[in-house]
This record gives sequence, C-alpha cells and structure tokens, in this order.
Amino acid sequence: MIKVNSFTGSQIITEFAGKDLWRLSSPVYVDVFTNEGKLRYTMLAGFPTNMRSGSHLIDFIIPKFTKNNQYNLALLCHDFAYTKNEFYGNYLPRAEADELLRQMCILSGELGTVRAGIMYGALRVFGGAAYEEDNTGDYAGAEELMGFRKWDK
Repeated sequence: MIKVNSFTGSQIITEFAGKDLWRLSSPVYVDVFTNEGKLRYTMLAGFPTNMRSGSHLIDFIIPKFTKNNQYNLALLCHDFAYTKNEFYGNYLPRAEADELLRQMCILSGELGTVRAGIMYGALRVFGGAAYEEDNTGDYAGAEELMGFRKWDK
C-alpha cells in the first residue's frame, strides 16, 4: 500500500467562480513523497476546484477550506485526481487517490485519524460517480490546465 512520507506545495490563491467553485489565480505545484516514489501535481491558473464536494452541513467535520495551506493542497490534489486528463482518463486509480487524500489530511494536521477516516469512508461509498464524470460545465477544459508526473523509487 502507498504511504505518504511528506508533501510540499505552493500557496493556493483562488478566485471565487460561483457556488462552491473556485479557480486558481496562479499555478500550484505539489510534490508528494511516498514509499513508492515521488508524485508531482501541476495545476495552472484557471484550474477549477470545489475543494471538497458535498454539503456545507459537514464543514464542522470536514471543512472545504481552511487557513492551513497543507490541508487545502491535499483537497486540491484529490480534486485533480478526480478530474479527467487529456487522455480522458484519470492519472491515479480512485482507491489510491482516496488513500493519498486520507494520509495527506492527517499529515497536514487539520484532520485526525477519525475525521480523515470518515472522509475516506464517504469517498469510498459515494465518490464513484464523481471519479467517472467527464469534464463538462464548470470543469470543461480542465485537462488543459493539468500536468502529472510519477517517479518510481
């Protein structure tokens, strides 16, 4: 199983783009260091994100945005993983994307193991449709604003 050792990334700066939608104002680069190697996420200005799907009723358990950039990077990387790439697929398998998010949220210090576990469980039960969804509507063209690279150990 993949294990996140650490991750680092640039400061997220967004512009409000509509109900539960933001667009990056500047590029964001995230390096995730795992037991299997390094992952590099690249999201250019204009990349759309909802940061965390779902109702605002659960914000007190799993917030959409916080002042913790590490936590926000974790959410952004997961949104990236659920967005179709230029080849009409996803860069990571869904189970791996969900597990990376769980671990990154814990490492960020924003969520403990219980809240991260609740989030992970909800994703495993309810996230399939979002993972399979095409880039339409607010996400149309997102594939042009994404880059991904994986280095094996």
